[in-house]
Amino acid sequence: MWDGLATEFGETWYKNYPGYSSAQLQSLPRVTTETGWGTLGAGSLTELQQGKLLLNVYMAQFKRGWSYTFIYQMVDNQGGDSAGFGLFHTNNTPKLGATYIHNLTTILADNSSFTPGALNYSNPSEPATVHDLLLQKSNGTFYLAVWDERSTGIMDPVTVNLGGSHASVTVYDLTVGTTVVRTLSNVSSVGLTLSDHPLILAISGS
Repeated sequence: MWDGLATEFGETWYKNYPGYSSAQLQSLPRVTTETGWGTLGAGSLTELQQGKLLLNVYMAQFKRGWSYTFIYQMVDNQGGDSAGFGLFHTNNTPKLGATYIHNLTTILADNSSFTPGALNYSNPSEPATVHDLLLQKSNGTFYLAVWDERSTGIMDPVTVNLGGSHASVTVYDLTVGTTVVRTLSNVSSVGLTLSDHPLILAISGS
């Protein structure tokens, strides 16, 4: 849980000393120093739930302009933790969260520097729990992440309009792997069924 910029930096929690103004707060650089969910003990999440939540966190934080997001922690039972917050088990085997994050970085990896273009996409049927983030690689391919924040078992059908016909659209599910799960050709819209984690559309050709 986060108390917000105003609580932490607009006014001190102790004795309520004034800090930054509302206008100044909006331009502060932001990082998340520690976030995560445990997978061990009573009331903990499953590894599946932890992994999906971490994907949503990375997507949401980047879209909101946060410079860095640090996950607590790399391996279980380090730093005094016993609730299983790690991305890896104590024997260094990966949990699902580690695998999902690896899938995310593998699909989106691009080391080149360039000025990105624009894609006139829209999602008119997008409910409040659905979010999207547009990225682009140096080869010109757009990567549109679309994710939902529903509880497991609740589905939201959405249609993403691509602003014109595109020669190729491939769909990745980060919980499945780094291979394409769906391929479409010469389409101007894509129907998706979302639940609790991101799908990524790779969009090329116009």
